[in-house]
Amino acid sequence: MKVIFLDIDGVLNSMQDNFSWTIETDIHFIRLKKIVDKTKAKIVLSSSWRIGNSSKDIVHKRLQQFGMDFIDVTPVFNRQHRGREIADWLSRHEVESFVILDDEEEMDELVDHLVKTDMNVGLQDSNVDEAVNLLS
Repeated sequence: MKVIFLDIDGVLNSMQDNFSWTIETDIHFIRLKKIVDKTKAKIVLSSSWRIGNSSKDIVHKRLQQFGMDFIDVTPVFNRQHRGREIADWLSRHEVESFVILDDEEEMDELVDHLVKTDMNVGLQDSNVDEAVNLLS
């Protein structure tokens, strides 16, 4: 299985849309869909949006509008950062390849799988190309 670990803030929304709580900028979803379509990767939500049903529901609904959804969420560890949560998820699943779409860099040994987005503009075409290359 190929996996996309998906952050929301700085990836599917950005400073340009004031980090929209409704994740209203379609172009970021269109770009994510390109990655999914080209690689057949599954989405695992690694964002803080995975905490709480209302935020997960918003992500779920917006992804579905573009023919996508997430299959799982990473665990939430106290005082640990996203890289450790992703590593834990990976240790419990068989994964062929993976990419982390995130605007933060704290990924420890997983940094080679990070496609770092710019929080000012979110997911861009160059990020799409990089993610597809890492997953292929």
